Amino acid sequence: MKFAYFFLAEFINMFIIASIAVVLFFGGWLSPFGITESITWFPEVFWFFIKVLLIIFLMMWFRWTFPRLRVDQLLTLEWKYLLPINLVNIVFMAIIIWLNWTL
Repeated sequence: MKFAYFFLAEFINMFIIASIAVVLFFGGWLSPFGITESITWFPEVFWFFIKVLLIIFLMMWFRWTFPRLRVDQLLTLEWKYLLPINLVNIVFMAIIIWLNWTL
């Protein structure tokens, strides 16, 4: 039963994250096609849940497709590759701002 609660909590977390992403980035309850006469009879809740289900599907597809990395592999990726790239990016952007360059 404990595993069932853990599994249920994981899916609830996916739903909450997908709902926040839909509201912030994908127009929430609005139709993805704009306002057209042929699809106005769909309620807004329909569009919201379709978008949420699409985001959940993409999250699960990503999880199924890529292998799970161990903690030491993630730490190696972060410290050896991502952190130096981010530091170079910060220095580069500071130089651009200091010289008043516009891209």
